Amino acid sequence: MMNSLTSQQRKLAYLIGILLLLIPIIMLGLPSDGTKAGSRGKLAQLRTEYELGESDLGDVDPSSAAMNLVLLGMRGVAVNLLYSEFDMQKDMKRWAEMEATTDSIVRLQPHFEKVWEMNGWNLAYNTSAEWDAVPDRYFYVKKGGKFLMRGVRQNRKSTHLQYHVANVYQKKIGIADEAKFYREYFLHDPDPKFKGGVDPEFNPDEQDNYLVAKREFEKACNIEDQYRRPQHILDRTLFRSMPARCQFDYASSLQKDGKFGEVTREAWQEALTDWTRKYGQQEFSIPIGPLGTDVRFPIRLEMSAEDIRKEIASPDDAVRVAKMVESYRKMVNYYYWRTRANCESESKTAEAHRNLYEANQFYKKQELEKARDAAYAGMKGFEEILRTPEFSDLQAEESLVEECMLGMMVWEDIHRVSGEKVPADYPLKWLAAQHQGNHGMIANVQRSFKRLFLD
Repeated sequence: MMNSLTSQQRKLAYLIGILLLLIPIIMLGLPSDGTKAGSRGKLAQLRTEYELGESDLGDVDPSSAAMNLVLLGMRGVAVNLLYSEFDMQKDMKRWAEMEATTDSIVRLQPHFEKVWEMNGWNLAYNTSAEWDAVPDRYFYVKKGGKFLMRGVRQNRKSTHLQYHVANVYQKKIGIADEAKFYREYFLHDPDPKFKGGVDPEFNPDEQDNYLVAKREFEKACNIEDQYRRPQHILDRTLFRSMPARCQFDYASSLQKDGKFGEVTREAWQEALTDWTRKYGQQEFSIPIGPLGTDVRFPIRLEMSAEDIRKEIASPDDAVRVAKMVESYRKMVNYYYWRTRANCESESKTAEAHRNLYEANQFYKKQELEKARDAAYAGMKGFEEILRTPEFSDLQAEESLVEECMLGMMVWEDIHRVSGEKVPADYPLKWLAAQHQGNHGMIANVQRSFKRLFLD
């Protein structure tokens, strides 16, 4: 029948067919009016129902959509070319051009999390290391952190990106070789435009970096819970411990800064609460059935053997669960941190720390008599603490042992300088003997001792 039609009639029939096919496509693709109930197109309804629209993923960048339209489906090719440019600019250290290229890449791939993760890491860790001046390094650390924060705003369901934001605050600022300077810059930015204050975009609440990291890690845990977006960076028991670990870091940093009053004790008490009552009471699901089955059981790191027996009827299963709870405790060093927080939250521990710290300060000023008295008081204090059965495990804690050995080294040197013989027995002598084979620790103590003369 089609052959009997004229050319013009066939064209008209094709046009009508195309129009008929367009009707269901148009109906399916009708845009949403912003509400689930009012979305007219089926595809818009599904996007709203399953939160797959761009606005559900995070902030919408209109320029990203415009770039994708202009490329007419060639986005993949454009991204590959941009990455080639990026690598060349990185090798040639053309930082301004590299930054512009990075911005173009994320506009084309705003919801590809690895792009944000890789480039944020590159700015905070690799690019910052290329600069000699510490303020310049800090500038790029901030750039990396801000870049990751921007990635979180455009991917608010990303547990991974939120984790990496927190990681910059905790590790790059708090644990890097330049940590002494970075922590100071975090509260007093070296950029003249901030007039000695904070960078409000990077530290809006003017808090210590470890407290900011704690808050950001808590956000990552909340994203995991709210959107059911499990992370694949760490074992979940390690991942969920990070907010409490930041509180431990904060309390330790106060001591390193020479602060031993009530604020520091309260920081340790909060760390103990975070560790035992918050983190220790979180549930982690573990398999307890035979291999190939999906029988699981919720555990808590603060579970006692009695708790396990009450919740599991089978004696064999109870034994197996108890072993798994113990293995998880060892993995996160649960007992150590609980003991450390218990010990540090006591006033006698704070006083012992204070005495050793003051001994070092007096020694640097060559006030030898005061340094000797303070060192001995600190040694005597830690002698009592570390001999206590409850805290005896801390005899193997390297940072604490190094602090004690440095105090002993100062005390012994003052005797030699004063022409006095070091007594045959004194507090903590047994601790030094216990660690005399740890050459790395002894080298660290010797470096610290030399710095007392150089700082």
